[in-house]
Amino acid sequence: MEGFKKELKNIQKALLTGTSYMMPMVVAGGILFSLSLLGGDATSTGIVVANPLMANLKTIGAAGLFMMIPVLAAYVAYSIAGRPGLVPGFILGYLANNTIGETGAKTGFLGALVLGIMAGYLVKWMKSWKVPNVIKSIMPILIVPVISTGVLGLFYIYCIANPMGSLINVLMEFLTNLNGANQILFAIIIGAICEIDMGGPITKTVTMFTIALISEGVMGPNGIYRVCLVFHLWR
Repeated sequence: MEGFKKELKNIQKALLTGTSYMMPMVVAGGILFSLSLLGGDATSTGIVVANPLMANLKTIGAAGLFMMIPVLAAYVAYSIAGRPGLVPGFILGYLANNTIGETGAKTGFLGALVLGIMAGYLVKWMKSWKVPNVIKSIMPILIVPVISTGVLGLFYIYCIANPMGSLINVLMEFLTNLNGANQILFAIIIGAICEIDMGGPITKTVTMFTIALISEGVMGPNGIYRVCLVFHLWR
């Protein structure tokens, strides 16, 4: 039981480490993306950027927002396994943030988080292998990254991507269609969660979750969270 609690704390620490490295990427990408929309034309499908300079700025900002998912996975794995966890974390995070196979499954933030944790523990276990000295020198640059990335990548594609992608699609549809009383209830829940430990790990998890939703085109939850944050600071 004690060992289980210790591992839970390690996972929580990994989550916070991944968040701390991801946040500058979110800030840089988000601000540049937002600036690119200034002066754009409002249409029924959103703001269309016509100015070539602003369009290039939007491309740069979108790249930053896209990269936040691989960075999250990489540094979650890094927190658990050290530097050897970075390569599988980056590659698997990129994989999670792209569509896979004929079904076009995409797991985004949640998939990257799961893969980052799995990569961290797999690499940590591989680092404990007793191997001859001639192989030990190539373990961190060849054997560990190739095996961990290949094994977890195939496991993700064949076992995780489709069921998790379907679950996330349901979640996205639910959040996108929130309105009226449901939206108020959702705001109350987010506010209550944030009040538990404002600035602590739970609040940071909510922050990361709502920011991840922005990359999926769901803006409402982060807006609700920001209102709760302003209210807390004002109070």
